[in-house]
Amino acid sequence: MRALVVFHGRGEGVFARFLDPGFRHCFVCVLDPRSRIWIRLDGRAGLPELRADAAADFALAGFFRASGFRVVELDILRPQPPRTPLMLGTCVGAVKRVIGLNAPFVLTPRQLFRRLT
Repeated sequence: MRALVVFHGRGEGVFARFLDPGFRHCFVCVLDPRSRIWIRLDGRAGLPELRADAAADFALAGFFRASGFRVVELDILRPQPPRTPLMLGTCVGAVKRVIGLNAPFVLTPRQLFRRLT
C-alpha cells in the first residue's frame, strides 16, 4: 500500500511554537487499493480528521511539494500493531500508527522525518 507522510510548518498545537520551523505538523495519506482514492488522516490539535483527498491518478506528492511541504513516499508492506502500549495523541503518533512504525522515542515531526529518510 502506498503512503505519503507530509510535513509542514503550520502547527496548531500548544507546543507547536517549540518545534522546528518547517516541522511543526505532519499527516499521512494512504492510497486505498480498492477504491483507488488517496485517504488523508490528519491529527490537527489532537482531533483526527479523515477524508478522501484525491483520485489515485492525481500527483498528490507533487501537489504537496509545490505547496512547500516536505513529502516522504513509502510503501506500507504489512501494517503492524504497535509494540508500545502507549502512543501520544499527536500528529506524529497518528502517522506512526498508520504506517506501522514502532519507534517509541520518535516524538516530533522532525524526528519522524529523520527516521523515515
